[in-house]
Amino acid sequence: MDAKVPEIVELRLKLAHAERLLRESAECEAQRLAAAEHVAWCEAQGACFAFDRIRQNVNRRREAIRAGDSERFAGERALAEMALSDADRADAAYTVISFAKLRDRLRYLRGSPERETVIDEALAREGVYTEAYGGRHFQGIVR
Repeated sequence: MDAKVPEIVELRLKLAHAERLLRESAECEAQRLAAAEHVAWCEAQGACFAFDRIRQNVNRRREAIRAGDSERFAGERALAEMALSDADRADAAYTVISFAKLRDRLRYLRGSPERETVIDEALAREGVYTEAYGGRHFQGIVR
């Protein structure tokens, strides 16, 4: 028997152990990311629901002010515009975390300012590219 056989066996055992540790680490990281993505999705959905409850009234008041009604309080129109802008950002965030390519969802999960950048990109494009059809499927912002 060759004197190097025990060394080769030992190296193979070490390699198998290292591969097992790497696989376990990758699985843990995947689970952590999936959990973070779920939390972000729930938060984005909750923000959309909150804005959905006020959007119609805010739009109505903004249109009334544009048509000549007086503001009920100073800055009402500006506040309405800000609320609608925030609602649009919430819709874009929900669209990103729900449908965007993995790369963009991971950017979203990194938090500010990366989250703000990916939301701005979705707003500018009025949607996101998904993983479907080789990354060429476009999903408009869900409102």
